[in-house]
Amino acid sequence: MKKWIIFSSLAIICLCALSAVVYFKAMEPKRSAFQKAESAAIKKGLAQAESFYLYNGTETYYVAVGRAKDGKKRVYWIPEKKGKEIIAMDYSSGKSKNDIIRLVNQELKPDKIISVKLGMENDVPLWEVVYQNGSKQMNYEYFDFESGEWLKYYRSI
Repeated sequence: MKKWIIFSSLAIICLCALSAVVYFKAMEPKRSAFQKAESAAIKKGLAQAESFYLYNGTETYYVAVGRAKDGKKRVYWIPEKKGKEIIAMDYSSGKSKNDIIRLVNQELKPDKIISVKLGMENDVPLWEVVYQNGSKQMNYEYFDFESGEWLKYYRSI
């Protein structure tokens, strides 16, 4: 009985270690991409990153939100595609994450908001909101970053 407990414990420890190795290997490309994006944003004036978003729309963008060297909160849209320009804007020139969450809760009354992140489509900075409705179906809503206007949606997926 004692050998069985030791063997089971050893197997669980090995399984946990293997899971950790697989997880860290799987996350390496994402970490590397975020480091490159952060480096590009630093060259454009980012001093302190507060949050990062990965947006996969018609094109992939990394979005950094943080404090610029002058202390202002700014947003940096970094395209994955080489040759495209990095776009930087004051965070205060657009709708905040809380503004968008409030709008979605008031207008759409979701059961659960899954994620709210910044992105870019056709050179338009936007907020992407993913939520579940009462039927537990996934819904995607897109709002203009600057005005908060609704741009498009995909519902009941």
